Amino acid sequence: MSRSFPPASPGSHPQAHPAPGRRADANTASTVRRGLLKAAAVGASASALVHQGMGSARAATPVDALVIAREISSIAEWDPAVSQILDTQEINGDLYDRLIGFDPRKPGGELGPMLAESWTSTPDNTQFVFRIRRGVKFHSGNPLTAHDVAYTFKRVVGLDREPATNLLQIGITKANVDMAVRAMDDVNLVITLQEIFAPSYILGLLSSNYLGVVDSKLLQSHEQNGDFGSRWLSRRTGQEVSAGSGPFRISTYRASDLLVLERNETYWRFKPPMRRVIFRHIPESGAQRLLLERGDADLAFNLTTQDIEALGGRAGVKVESFPSRRVMYFGFNMLHKPFADARVRKAMKYLIDYEGWESTLMKGLGRVHQTFIPSGNLGAATERPFTFDLPRAKALLAEAGHASGLTFRLHVANRRPETDMATAFQASAAQAGVKVDVVTMPASQLIPMYRERKTEALMLSFYSPYGDPHATANKFAFNPGALPGGDPNKAYPAELTWRLGWAPGDLSQKVIAASKQIDAKKRTQMYQEIQKIYWDQSPFAQTFQAIQAIGMRSNVTNYRYGNRGADTSFAFTSKR
Repeated sequence: MSRSFPPASPGSHPQAHPAPGRRADANTASTVRRGLLKAAAVGASASALVHQGMGSARAATPVDALVIAREISSIAEWDPAVSQILDTQEINGDLYDRLIGFDPRKPGGELGPMLAESWTSTPDNTQFVFRIRRGVKFHSGNPLTAHDVAYTFKRVVGLDREPATNLLQIGITKANVDMAVRAMDDVNLVITLQEIFAPSYILGLLSSNYLGVVDSKLLQSHEQNGDFGSRWLSRRTGQEVSAGSGPFRISTYRASDLLVLERNETYWRFKPPMRRVIFRHIPESGAQRLLLERGDADLAFNLTTQDIEALGGRAGVKVESFPSRRVMYFGFNMLHKPFADARVRKAMKYLIDYEGWESTLMKGLGRVHQTFIPSGNLGAATERPFTFDLPRAKALLAEAGHASGLTFRLHVANRRPETDMATAFQASAAQAGVKVDVVTMPASQLIPMYRERKTEALMLSFYSPYGDPHATANKFAFNPGALPGGDPNKAYPAELTWRLGWAPGDLSQKVIAASKQIDAKKRTQMYQEIQKIYWDQSPFAQTFQAIQAIGMRSNVTNYRYGNRGADTSFAFTSKR
């Protein structure tokens, strides 16, 4: 259900909401805690352990189960070839294996062999030959072969959902996929490209979660009206046989409530330490914190600045912070008349208090980052061209004919810190005579609206699916309809530029050229130029690159939260 916030009083500068009162949190957590303990006991042979501390009983989670308190309402579809939701991507990373990937046993390790035990390429990198690992089996027991890999590529472009655009950009289409990706036999897979691309781009793309290899025999048996088994695969309950080969499979799923993953006892790489990973949908950060403190949860994901401070020095808990590939941004729809004017779009960027929010709302949760390429990726700019500048914003609005202000709705996912930033922006914009009506709703409702271009303005995050600058440049600075020969009247809902009515022709061509540049130094320079043009023209205002602060019980070790795409994993996590 959506929720609107009335405009904040002009001149006010709301900070992050204070942590909920102890009594209110205790009541919330009491109800949730009972549900967590019940979930942790699902199918478990071990009973909850009880120990005494501070004069009250505390319950420990089962020794062979990892219990995670997390907001998971955004999960809508499980098919890796369909879903672009972060929660789904991160979980699917441990349900499906890919051709190449990361090893959770090696923190900070490089991209390397996964299902492909080795590969070779031609000197111009237009053809890759992958040797598929023998002996790997899907959860169903079916053997995994090169034919399953080829089928995985075919269904991605065949389903033609958002992930398909990544393959289309390297020339793999419905019409040519059978020739572009061929299984020569059970072991050898050949990928042939018609153009030269940067090899780091191609290998990074192949590590994406949406190319998690699926069980072709199983999905073909569940196909309905040519859907490649997608309807069946997306609607998980846990009672169905899984289509992956990863270290875990879904055993129970109830939307916005409970997710239980079971260990793959015959996983080809290693035996995961945890027999179960249990996610409970706990939307309130304060409740997550209390569950963690009491030992009823092993990890808490959605902590606020206040929660992080409250956990400091607490016995039995710790907070670990990980650099994230999540870049947060405001988007202003150019189809909404005021934002068709570049001066109005730029004015909005000067009404964001980047530095002020970094030290308050985002303290410990993010750093100011004003570009679409995550820091650490090739070509990421470090400049901060925008600051909170009220006089400059007012002058730009006056030049555009809005001296008396304007009004628009800002849609935001109903989670923190996004809602905190939305209300803070509402207050700062009011100082320039801009009335912002903040409308909150679940991300699962907001994203479809965004795809259909039904938002006037919004605040969201984008997660780079792989560690190459093209992963984000092709979303924020590229519109296929703006290319020579492109169809400007065609819908491109997978492109964020199209969703906001922006068709930058010159910039789109520069993005394509950068993806094909082999020389890393020249490629870096090309992305630097793209970002400078982007700052001046785009309807996007990047604000922060997130830091993922995760509360943990002190006995939790080896949880991997990655910032390079599909390198997040709980497959090697254990409890001492």
